[in-house]
Amino acid sequence: MSYKKKSTRMVKSGRKREKWTDILPRYLTFISHMRPILRETRRKIIELDADLLLDIEILDKIRQEEEKRNIRKVRALSEFYTMYRSNVYDIIKDFILKYRETIPIIDIKDYIIEFLYESIGALNVLRHITNPDESSLEKTFLYVLTKFIEERLFSRGRNIMIIYNKLLKYSSDLYECQRHILQPHTYYREKLERSDFFEIPGMSPKVYQLINNITSLYNLDPNFGEFPERGNQELPMILKTEVFNPYIDSIANAEEEAINQIAERIGLRVIDEIFIAPKEDLVDIMLENNFIRENKQSDEKIRLLPKLSNETLILYYLALASQRRGFLSKELINWISMNFAFLIYMGILKWKLSDQNIFYPIFKDLQTNEKVLPYLMKLVCFPNYLGLDKLKIRDSPQYRKEIFNFIGSQIDNLKEFINEIADYCEKFDKERKNN
Repeated sequence: MSYKKKSTRMVKSGRKREKWTDILPRYLTFISHMRPILRETRRKIIELDADLLLDIEILDKIRQEEEKRNIRKVRALSEFYTMYRSNVYDIIKDFILKYRETIPIIDIKDYIIEFLYESIGALNVLRHITNPDESSLEKTFLYVLTKFIEERLFSRGRNIMIIYNKLLKYSSDLYECQRHILQPHTYYREKLERSDFFEIPGMSPKVYQLINNITSLYNLDPNFGEFPERGNQELPMILKTEVFNPYIDSIANAEEEAINQIAERIGLRVIDEIFIAPKEDLVDIMLENNFIRENKQSDEKIRLLPKLSNETLILYYLALASQRRGFLSKELINWISMNFAFLIYMGILKWKLSDQNIFYPIFKDLQTNEKVLPYLMKLVCFPNYLGLDKLKIRDSPQYRKEIFNFIGSQIDNLKEFINEIADYCEKFDKERKNN
Protein backbone atom coordinates (compact mmCIF):
# COMPACT_ATOMS: atom_id res chain seq x y z
CA MET A 1 0.00 0.00 0.00
CA SER A 2 1.36 3.39 -0.96
CA TYR A 3 0.75 6.47 1.06
CA LYS A 4 1.66 10.12 0.88
CA LYS A 5 3.93 11.44 3.58
CA LYS A 6 2.39 14.36 5.46
CA SER A 7 4.34 17.57 5.13
CA THR A 8 5.82 18.90 8.35
CA ARG A 9 6.31 22.38 6.88
CA MET A 10 4.34 25.02 8.74
CA VAL A 11 2.40 27.28 6.40
CA LYS A 12 1.25 30.58 7.80
CA SER A 13 -2.46 31.03 7.29
CA GLY A 14 -3.63 34.25 5.74
CA ARG A 15 -5.31 35.79 2.75
CA LYS A 16 -4.26 34.65 -0.69
CA ARG A 17 -2.38 37.27 -2.71
CA GLU A 18 -4.78 38.00 -5.54
CA LYS A 19 -3.37 38.51 -9.02
CA TRP A 20 -4.45 41.04 -11.62
CA THR A 21 -6.08 38.18 -13.55
CA ASP A 22 -8.10 37.23 -10.44
CA ILE A 23 -9.51 40.71 -9.75
CA LEU A 24 -10.19 42.13 -13.22
CA PRO A 25 -12.81 39.47 -14.18
CA ARG A 26 -14.67 40.16 -10.91
CA TYR A 27 -14.69 43.87 -11.64
CA LEU A 28 -16.02 43.17 -15.15
CA THR A 29 -18.70 40.68 -14.08
CA PHE A 30 -21.50 43.06 -13.19
CA ILE A 31 -20.53 45.81 -15.65
CA SER A 32 -20.67 43.20 -18.42
CA HIS A 33 -24.19 42.27 -17.31
CA MET A 34 -25.46 45.83 -16.86
CA ARG A 35 -24.70 46.79 -20.46
CA PRO A 36 -26.88 44.13 -22.20
CA ILE A 37 -29.86 45.11 -20.03
CA LEU A 38 -29.60 48.73 -21.17
CA ARG A 39 -29.00 47.75 -24.81
CA GLU A 40 -32.02 45.44 -24.82
CA THR A 41 -34.18 48.08 -23.11
CA ARG A 42 -33.11 50.66 -25.69
CA ARG A 43 -33.97 48.28 -28.55
CA LYS A 44 -37.42 47.63 -27.05
CA ILE A 45 -38.13 51.37 -26.63
CA ILE A 46 -37.01 52.09 -30.22
CA GLU A 47 -39.32 49.36 -31.56
CA LEU A 48 -42.27 50.53 -29.46
CA ASP A 49 -44.70 53.02 -30.95
CA ALA A 50 -44.41 56.28 -28.99
CA ASP A 51 -48.14 56.39 -28.13
CA LEU A 52 -47.90 52.95 -26.49
CA LEU A 53 -45.50 54.41 -23.91
CA LEU A 54 -48.49 56.17 -22.39
CA ASP A 55 -49.74 52.74 -21.30
CA ILE A 56 -47.48 51.98 -18.33
CA GLU A 57 -48.69 48.36 -18.17
CA ILE A 58 -46.99 47.65 -21.51
CA LEU A 59 -43.62 48.49 -19.96
CA ASP A 60 -44.35 46.08 -17.09
CA LYS A 61 -45.14 43.31 -19.56
CA ILE A 62 -41.89 43.91 -21.49
CA ARG A 63 -39.90 43.80 -18.25
CA GLN A 64 -41.59 40.54 -17.13
CA GLU A 65 -40.86 38.90 -20.49
CA GLU A 66 -37.19 39.89 -20.22
CA GLU A 67 -36.96 38.47 -16.70
CA LYS A 68 -38.31 35.11 -17.86
CA ARG A 69 -35.57 34.92 -20.50
CA ASN A 70 -32.84 35.19 -17.85
CA ILE A 71 -34.26 32.80 -15.23
CA ARG A 72 -31.44 30.24 -15.59
CA LYS A 73 -28.64 32.56 -14.56
CA VAL A 74 -26.51 32.10 -11.42
CA ARG A 75 -28.54 33.21 -8.41
CA ALA A 76 -26.38 36.22 -7.47
CA LEU A 77 -26.41 37.44 -11.07
CA SER A 78 -30.10 36.67 -11.45
CA GLU A 79 -30.94 38.77 -8.38
CA PHE A 80 -28.79 41.62 -9.67
CA TYR A 81 -30.35 41.33 -13.13
CA THR A 82 -33.86 41.53 -11.67
CA MET A 83 -33.01 44.46 -9.39
CA TYR A 84 -31.19 46.38 -12.12
CA ARG A 85 -33.82 45.84 -14.82
CA SER A 86 -36.59 46.70 -12.40
CA ASN A 87 -34.83 49.98 -11.53
CA VAL A 88 -34.36 50.85 -15.21
CA TYR A 89 -38.06 50.34 -16.02
CA ASP A 90 -39.23 52.12 -12.87
CA ILE A 91 -37.15 55.17 -13.83
CA ILE A 92 -38.61 55.13 -17.36
CA LYS A 93 -42.17 54.89 -15.99
CA ASP A 94 -41.59 57.73 -13.51
CA PHE A 95 -40.15 59.90 -16.27
CA ILE A 96 -43.18 59.29 -18.52
CA LEU A 97 -45.69 59.92 -15.71
CA LYS A 98 -43.90 63.13 -14.68
CA TYR A 99 -43.71 64.73 -18.14
CA ARG A 100 -46.49 63.23 -20.28
CA GLU A 101 -48.71 66.25 -19.65
CA THR A 102 -46.06 68.81 -20.58
CA ILE A 103 -43.79 67.13 -23.18
CA PRO A 104 -44.99 65.39 -26.39
CA ILE A 105 -44.69 61.63 -26.02
CA ILE A 106 -42.51 61.40 -29.15
CA ASP A 107 -39.97 63.72 -27.46
CA ILE A 108 -40.16 61.71 -24.24
CA LYS A 109 -39.31 58.60 -26.26
CA ASP A 110 -36.33 60.38 -27.85
CA TYR A 111 -35.07 61.51 -24.43
CA ILE A 112 -35.28 57.95 -23.04
CA ILE A 113 -33.41 56.53 -26.05
CA GLU A 114 -30.72 59.23 -25.76
CA PHE A 115 -30.28 58.68 -22.01
CA LEU A 116 -29.96 54.91 -22.57
CA TYR A 117 -27.42 55.54 -25.34
CA GLU A 118 -25.30 57.70 -22.99
CA SER A 119 -25.51 55.07 -20.24
CA ILE A 120 -24.39 52.29 -22.58
CA GLY A 121 -21.46 54.51 -23.62
CA ALA A 122 -20.44 54.97 -19.96
CA LEU A 123 -20.56 51.21 -19.37
CA ASN A 124 -18.50 50.71 -22.53
CA VAL A 125 -15.69 52.87 -21.12
CA LEU A 126 -15.91 51.18 -17.71
CA ARG A 127 -15.81 47.76 -19.40
CA HIS A 128 -12.67 48.65 -21.38
CA ILE A 129 -11.03 50.67 -18.61
CA THR A 130 -7.83 48.62 -18.85
CA ASN A 131 -6.20 45.77 -20.76
CA PRO A 132 -6.41 42.24 -19.35
CA ASP A 133 -2.67 41.68 -19.92
CA GLU A 134 -1.72 45.18 -18.62
CA SER A 135 -0.17 46.03 -21.99
CA SER A 136 0.03 49.62 -23.33
CA LEU A 137 -0.97 51.00 -19.93
CA GLU A 138 -0.45 54.62 -20.96
CA LYS A 139 -3.36 54.19 -23.42
CA THR A 140 -5.85 52.96 -20.81
CA PHE A 141 -8.29 55.05 -18.76
CA LEU A 142 -7.48 53.26 -15.49
CA TYR A 143 -3.78 54.10 -15.74
CA VAL A 144 -4.01 57.70 -16.96
CA LEU A 145 -6.81 58.64 -14.54
CA THR A 146 -5.00 57.07 -11.58
CA LYS A 147 -1.87 59.04 -12.47
CA PHE A 148 -3.87 62.24 -13.09
CA ILE A 149 -5.46 62.02 -9.62
CA GLU A 150 -2.27 60.79 -7.94
CA GLU A 151 -0.24 63.76 -9.21
CA ARG A 152 -2.70 66.13 -7.52
CA LEU A 153 -3.73 64.30 -4.35
CA PHE A 154 -0.99 61.77 -3.53
CA SER A 155 2.10 62.89 -5.45
CA ARG A 156 5.29 60.88 -5.81
CA GLY A 157 8.86 62.16 -5.59
CA ARG A 158 12.46 61.32 -4.68
CA ASN A 159 12.18 63.11 -1.34
CA ILE A 160 9.61 64.75 0.88
CA MET A 161 10.46 68.27 -0.35
CA ILE A 162 9.63 67.33 -3.96
CA ILE A 163 6.41 65.58 -2.93
CA TYR A 164 5.36 68.51 -0.71
CA ASN A 165 5.96 71.07 -3.45
CA LYS A 166 3.94 69.04 -5.95
CA LEU A 167 1.01 68.88 -3.52
CA LEU A 168 1.37 72.57 -2.75
CA LYS A 169 1.18 73.38 -6.47
CA TYR A 170 -2.37 71.98 -6.60
CA SER A 171 -3.49 72.91 -3.08
CA SER A 172 -4.98 76.29 -4.06
CA ASP A 173 -7.66 74.40 -6.04
CA LEU A 174 -7.72 70.99 -4.37
CA TYR A 175 -6.70 71.40 -0.73
CA GLU A 176 -10.05 70.14 0.61
CA CYS A 177 -9.70 66.99 -1.53
CA GLN A 178 -6.10 66.52 -0.33
CA ARG A 179 -7.19 66.81 3.28
CA HIS A 180 -10.21 64.57 2.64
CA ILE A 181 -8.14 61.54 1.58
CA LEU A 182 -6.21 61.75 4.88
CA GLN A 183 -9.40 61.56 6.98
CA PRO A 184 -10.94 58.07 6.84
CA HIS A 185 -14.45 57.89 8.24
CA THR A 186 -13.40 54.71 10.04
CA TYR A 187 -10.75 56.63 12.03
CA TYR A 188 -12.13 55.17 15.30
CA ARG A 189 -10.59 51.81 14.31
CA GLU A 190 -7.10 53.34 14.22
CA LYS A 191 -4.46 53.13 16.93
CA LEU A 192 -2.66 56.44 17.37
CA GLU A 193 0.39 54.96 19.05
CA ARG A 194 1.83 52.10 17.05
CA SER A 195 4.58 49.60 17.73
CA ASP A 196 5.70 50.17 14.14
CA PHE A 197 6.81 53.82 14.21
CA PHE A 198 6.82 53.93 10.40
CA GLU A 199 3.16 52.95 9.98
CA ILE A 200 0.95 55.93 9.17
CA PRO A 201 -2.71 55.99 10.23
CA GLY A 202 -5.40 58.35 8.96
CA MET A 203 -6.03 61.71 10.57
CA SER A 204 -8.86 61.65 13.12
CA PRO A 205 -11.00 64.73 13.92
CA LYS A 206 -9.19 65.07 17.25
CA VAL A 207 -5.75 65.03 15.61
CA TYR A 208 -7.04 67.69 13.22
CA GLN A 209 -8.04 69.79 16.28
CA LEU A 210 -4.55 69.31 17.71
CA ILE A 211 -3.04 70.56 14.45
CA ASN A 212 -5.29 73.61 14.69
CA ASN A 213 -4.12 74.23 18.27
CA ILE A 214 -0.45 73.82 17.29
CA THR A 215 -0.79 76.24 14.37
CA SER A 216 -2.45 78.87 16.57
CA LEU A 217 0.20 78.58 19.28
CA TYR A 218 3.05 78.96 16.77
CA ASN A 219 1.49 82.04 15.23
CA LEU A 220 0.58 83.75 18.54
CA ASP A 221 3.66 83.87 20.76
CA PRO A 222 6.08 80.93 20.41
CA ASN A 223 9.19 80.35 22.50
CA PHE A 224 12.56 80.03 20.77
CA GLY A 225 15.34 77.57 21.38
CA GLU A 226 18.51 76.21 19.83
CA PHE A 227 18.20 74.49 16.44
CA PRO A 228 19.93 71.13 17.19
CA GLU A 229 21.28 70.68 13.65
CA ARG A 230 22.22 74.34 13.10
CA GLY A 231 23.97 75.99 16.02
CA ASN A 232 23.60 79.56 14.76
CA GLN A 233 19.81 79.39 14.40
CA GLU A 234 16.85 79.37 16.82
CA LEU A 235 13.74 77.31 16.27
CA PRO A 236 10.19 78.38 17.20
CA MET A 237 8.94 76.10 19.99
CA ILE A 238 5.69 75.65 21.89
CA LEU A 239 5.05 73.91 25.19
CA LYS A 240 3.65 70.43 24.79
CA THR A 241 1.28 71.00 27.73
CA GLU A 242 -0.25 74.07 26.04
CA VAL A 243 -1.38 71.97 23.08
CA PHE A 244 -3.59 69.92 25.38
CA ASN A 245 -4.83 72.76 27.63
CA PRO A 246 -8.16 73.11 25.76
CA TYR A 247 -9.05 69.50 26.65
CA ILE A 248 -10.53 68.59 30.01
CA ASP A 249 -10.28 65.33 31.95
CA SER A 250 -9.21 62.42 29.74
CA ILE A 251 -10.68 63.56 26.42
CA ALA A 252 -7.29 63.63 24.65
CA ASN A 253 -5.37 61.07 26.72
CA ALA A 254 -4.66 58.83 23.73
CA GLU A 255 -3.41 61.77 21.66
CA GLU A 256 -1.20 63.03 24.51
CA GLU A 257 0.39 59.60 24.94
CA ALA A 258 1.01 59.38 21.17
CA ILE A 259 2.24 62.96 20.75
CA ASN A 260 5.73 61.86 19.59
CA GLN A 261 4.27 59.91 16.68
CA ILE A 262 1.63 62.54 15.86
CA ALA A 263 4.35 65.22 15.81
CA GLU A 264 6.51 63.08 13.50
CA ARG A 265 3.65 62.80 10.98
CA ILE A 266 3.23 66.58 10.69
CA GLY A 267 6.93 67.45 10.50
CA LEU A 268 7.44 68.27 14.19
CA ARG A 269 9.38 66.71 17.08
CA VAL A 270 9.29 66.72 20.86
CA ILE A 271 12.43 68.21 22.46
CA ASP A 272 13.36 67.34 26.08
CA GLU A 273 9.78 66.02 26.55
CA ILE A 274 8.76 69.68 27.04
CA PHE A 275 8.76 71.52 23.71
CA ILE A 276 7.33 70.84 20.26
CA ALA A 277 9.49 72.20 17.43
CA PRO A 278 9.77 71.75 13.63
CA LYS A 279 12.06 69.06 12.23
CA GLU A 280 14.86 70.10 9.90
CA ASP A 281 13.11 68.93 6.70
CA LEU A 282 9.96 70.90 7.58
CA VAL A 283 12.09 74.01 8.21
CA ASP A 284 13.65 73.60 4.74
CA ILE A 285 10.19 73.25 3.18
CA MET A 286 8.91 76.34 5.03
CA LEU A 287 11.96 78.42 4.09
CA GLU A 288 11.58 77.52 0.41
CA ASN A 289 7.89 78.46 0.42
CA ASN A 290 8.16 81.57 2.65
CA PHE A 291 6.21 79.98 5.51
CA ILE A 292 9.00 80.99 7.88
CA ARG A 293 11.35 83.99 7.80
CA GLU A 294 14.80 84.58 9.18
CA ASN A 295 15.35 87.39 11.69
CA LYS A 296 18.94 88.20 12.75
CA GLN A 297 19.29 88.87 16.51
CA SER A 298 21.78 91.16 18.30
CA ASP A 299 23.83 88.10 19.30
CA GLU A 300 24.22 87.21 15.57
CA LYS A 301 21.88 84.21 15.90
CA ILE A 302 19.18 83.80 13.28
CA ARG A 303 15.69 83.41 14.73
CA LEU A 304 13.16 81.58 12.55
CA LEU A 305 9.74 83.27 12.74
CA PRO A 306 6.86 81.04 11.53
CA LYS A 307 3.81 81.94 9.44
CA LEU A 308 2.00 78.63 9.76
CA SER A 309 -1.41 77.40 8.66
CA ASN A 310 -3.18 74.08 9.10
CA GLU A 311 -2.51 73.48 5.42
CA THR A 312 1.29 73.65 6.00
CA LEU A 313 1.23 70.76 8.48
CA ILE A 314 -1.49 68.70 6.78
CA LEU A 315 0.32 68.77 3.44
CA TYR A 316 3.43 67.52 5.23
CA TYR A 317 1.31 64.68 6.70
CA LEU A 318 0.04 63.85 3.19
CA ALA A 319 3.54 64.04 1.67
CA LEU A 320 4.90 61.71 4.36
CA ALA A 321 2.02 59.26 3.79
CA SER A 322 2.81 59.25 0.06
CA GLN A 323 6.54 58.77 0.69
CA ARG A 324 5.82 55.87 3.07
CA ARG A 325 2.91 54.42 1.10
CA GLY A 326 4.19 50.92 1.85
CA PHE A 327 3.57 51.55 5.56
CA LEU A 328 0.02 52.92 5.58
CA SER A 329 -2.55 51.58 8.03
CA LYS A 330 -5.36 49.32 6.84
CA GLU A 331 -7.98 52.06 7.32
CA LEU A 332 -5.99 54.64 5.37
CA ILE A 333 -5.33 52.25 2.46
CA ASN A 334 -9.03 51.38 2.24
CA TRP A 335 -9.98 55.06 2.37
CA ILE A 336 -7.43 56.26 -0.22
CA SER A 337 -8.11 53.42 -2.68
CA MET A 338 -11.88 53.88 -2.29
CA ASN A 339 -11.60 57.61 -3.04
CA PHE A 340 -9.43 56.95 -6.10
CA ALA A 341 -11.87 54.29 -7.36
CA PHE A 342 -14.81 56.63 -6.70
CA LEU A 343 -13.18 59.60 -8.47
CA ILE A 344 -12.30 57.47 -11.53
CA TYR A 345 -15.81 55.98 -11.66
CA MET A 346 -17.61 59.29 -11.18
CA GLY A 347 -15.26 61.14 -13.54
CA ILE A 348 -16.13 58.71 -16.35
CA LEU A 349 -19.85 58.99 -15.58
CA LYS A 350 -19.66 62.80 -15.55
CA TRP A 351 -17.94 62.70 -18.94
CA LYS A 352 -20.35 60.27 -20.62
CA LEU A 353 -23.69 61.17 -18.99
CA SER A 354 -25.50 64.49 -19.32
CA ASP A 355 -26.59 66.06 -16.02
CA GLN A 356 -30.23 65.44 -16.97
CA ASN A 357 -29.72 61.70 -17.56
CA ILE A 358 -32.49 59.92 -15.68
CA PHE A 359 -30.34 56.79 -15.16
CA TYR A 360 -27.65 58.60 -13.16
CA PRO A 361 -29.15 57.37 -9.83
CA ILE A 362 -28.65 53.72 -10.86
CA PHE A 363 -24.92 54.26 -11.34
CA LYS A 364 -24.65 56.06 -8.00
CA ASP A 365 -26.84 53.54 -6.15
CA LEU A 366 -25.14 51.83 -3.19
CA GLN A 367 -26.02 48.38 -4.57
CA THR A 368 -24.26 49.16 -7.86
CA ASN A 369 -21.25 50.71 -6.09
CA GLU A 370 -20.88 47.59 -3.94
CA LYS A 371 -20.65 45.44 -7.08
CA VAL A 372 -18.05 47.58 -8.88
CA LEU A 373 -15.96 49.79 -6.59
CA PRO A 374 -14.40 47.09 -4.31
CA TYR A 375 -12.65 45.54 -7.31
CA LEU A 376 -11.70 48.92 -8.76
CA MET A 377 -10.16 49.71 -5.34
CA LYS A 378 -7.94 46.64 -5.62
CA LEU A 379 -6.96 47.34 -9.23
CA VAL A 380 -5.67 50.84 -8.39
CA CYS A 381 -3.49 49.34 -5.63
CA PHE A 382 -1.29 47.35 -8.06
CA PRO A 383 2.37 48.42 -8.49
CA ASN A 384 1.80 50.14 -11.85
CA TYR A 385 -0.83 52.34 -10.25
CA LEU A 386 -0.75 53.49 -6.59
CA GLY A 387 1.52 50.72 -5.31
CA LEU A 388 -0.48 50.11 -2.10
CA ASP A 389 -0.86 46.85 -0.21
CA LYS A 390 -4.09 45.42 -1.67
CA LEU A 391 -4.09 42.66 0.96
CA LYS A 392 -5.23 45.34 3.39
CA ILE A 393 -8.40 46.00 1.38
CA ARG A 394 -11.27 44.67 3.48
CA ASP A 395 -13.67 42.24 1.78
CA SER A 396 -16.39 42.47 4.43
CA PRO A 397 -19.72 43.58 2.84
CA GLN A 398 -20.59 45.35 6.10
CA TYR A 399 -17.34 47.32 6.01
CA ARG A 400 -17.92 48.24 2.38
CA LYS A 401 -21.33 49.66 3.27
CA GLU A 402 -19.72 51.56 6.12
CA ILE A 403 -17.28 53.43 3.89
CA PHE A 404 -19.48 53.62 0.77
CA ASN A 405 -22.22 55.32 2.79
CA PHE A 406 -19.96 58.37 2.97
CA ILE A 407 -19.69 58.58 -0.81
CA GLY A 408 -22.96 60.50 -0.91
CA SER A 409 -21.71 63.15 1.49
CA GLN A 410 -19.39 64.73 -1.04
CA ILE A 411 -17.57 67.95 -0.33
CA ASP A 412 -17.98 70.65 -2.99
CA ASN A 413 -14.27 70.49 -3.82
CA LEU A 414 -14.66 66.79 -4.66
CA LYS A 415 -17.49 67.59 -7.08
CA GLU A 416 -15.34 70.26 -8.74
CA PHE A 417 -12.50 67.76 -9.10
CA ILE A 418 -14.86 65.21 -10.69
CA ASN A 419 -15.70 67.85 -13.32
CA GLU A 420 -11.97 68.34 -13.94
CA ILE A 421 -11.48 64.57 -14.30
CA ALA A 422 -14.39 64.43 -16.78
CA ASP A 423 -12.76 67.17 -18.89
CA TYR A 424 -9.48 65.25 -18.80
CA CYS A 425 -11.30 62.08 -19.97
CA GLU A 426 -12.58 63.98 -23.01
CA LYS A 427 -9.11 65.33 -23.78
CA PHE A 428 -7.40 61.95 -23.35
CA ASP A 429 -10.01 60.18 -25.50
CA LYS A 430 -9.48 62.64 -28.37
CA GLU A 431 -5.69 62.31 -28.15
CA ARG A 432 -5.93 58.52 -28.09
CA LYS A 433 -8.16 58.46 -31.18
CA ASN A 434 -5.90 60.86 -33.08
CA ASN A 435 -2.74 58.81 -32.46
